[in-house]
Amino acid sequence: MKVNADIQNVEKVCKKCGTPLTSKSKYKYCDNCRRERAKARKEIAGTVSALCIAALTIVPGVKHFVNKK
Repeated sequence: MKVNADIQNVEKVCKKCGTPLTSKSKYKYCDNCRRERAKARKEIAGTVSALCIAALTIVPGVKHFVNKK
């Protein structure tokens, strides 16, 4: 049983930068790395939503001006 206690005392570190984490941290990344990842996700989501909105506004306009026989 003492072997398991030794394994649990291993210091947690950030997966990306290797910064030591607090023992109570439930995340695998430090606060700085988590903020960077969240910022990147927001930028990607904004770009995708802008492209979707542009496509949804162009398609009805194209359909309206196409000559129907």
